[in-house]
Amino acid sequence: MKSGHAFASVSSATYFQRMDLEDIVADLPAHGISDAELFLNSFSEYELDFVRLLADRAGEAGLRVHTVHPMSIQFEPQLFSIHPRQYGDAMRLYEKVLQGAVILGAERYVMHGPPYIRGVLKNAQFDRVAGLLGDFSDIAAGYGVTLCLENVSWCLFQDPDFGKALADRFGDRLHYTLDIKQAFRSGYTPDDYIDAVGPLIRNVHLCDYTTDASGQYVWKLPGQGCYSFEALFERLRSIGYSGPLTLEGYSDSFSETDEIFESYRFFKAIADRIFSTESNLGGN
Repeated sequence: MKSGHAFASVSSATYFQRMDLEDIVADLPAHGISDAELFLNSFSEYELDFVRLLADRAGEAGLRVHTVHPMSIQFEPQLFSIHPRQYGDAMRLYEKVLQGAVILGAERYVMHGPPYIRGVLKNAQFDRVAGLLGDFSDIAAGYGVTLCLENVSWCLFQDPDFGKALADRFGDRLHYTLDIKQAFRSGYTPDDYIDAVGPLIRNVHLCDYTTDASGQYVWKLPGQGCYSFEALFERLRSIGYSGPLTLEGYSDSFSETDEIFESYRFFKAIADRIFSTESNLGGN
C-alpha cells in the first residue's frame, strides 16, 4: 500500500481486446508498472475461482491491484430497479465483485451508478437514488472497500451538481472517481467535478485528447494530446489527493501496447515532480 501518496497506475481496460486479463496482470509488472486497476469484463471474470487465479498471478508478478471496475451495464443499472428480482440478482453480483476485491486486495470499487435516459428512467428521484448509493457504499465498507462513484456522460453523475448534492448529504460516507474523458464528454471540465466533490475523490482515470476538424474530441493516451496533466496534478495536490492516478485509455486510440508504457512514464514523471519525488509513485 502507498497510503498517503498519489501513485501512478494503469487500468487493464486500456488493453481491451488486446490481451486476456489473466495475462495483463503479468504484462504490466514486466514493463515496470507495479499498480493497477482491474476491469472485469464479464460474468465469468466475476467468479471467485477466476479472481483467485488473477490474485495468484498478480502476486507472483509483483502487481498490486488497488481497484476493481466491473462492466457496469451488465448489472449496475438493476441495482436501482424497483423490480425485486432484478434488484436481488444485481445485488448478488455486486457482492460477488466486492468479495473478489477482497481476494485481490483492492481497496476501491468503481461504480457508474444509474444511467440517465431523459424521460424514460423510472424511480430516478434524487432521494431514492441517493439512499441506495448510501446503502451500497455501506455494504462495500463492510468488505473493507471504498465505493467510488464515477462521473460518466450517460449516467446521472454526468452533472457535477448531482455529485455536489450527494457530497452535501453523505460527506465522507460516499466517495468518487474522477474520469477526465467522461468530464469532457459530459460538457464539463475536470475542475468542475473537483469543485463539486474534490476532497472525496479517491480515484482518477487519466486520458488525453486532440480535436478533429469539426471540433470533436479524439481520445489519446496521456502525452499524445493537448491536455495539461501538470495543471490537473497541481489541482489535485492542492486538495490533498492521495489516491491512484490511473491511465484508462480506449484500446482503439493507439497502435502498439508499447505506447501504454511510454504514456505511463510520461505522466508518472509529471506526478513524481508535482506530488513528491520521495513518494515512490507507482513502479520503477
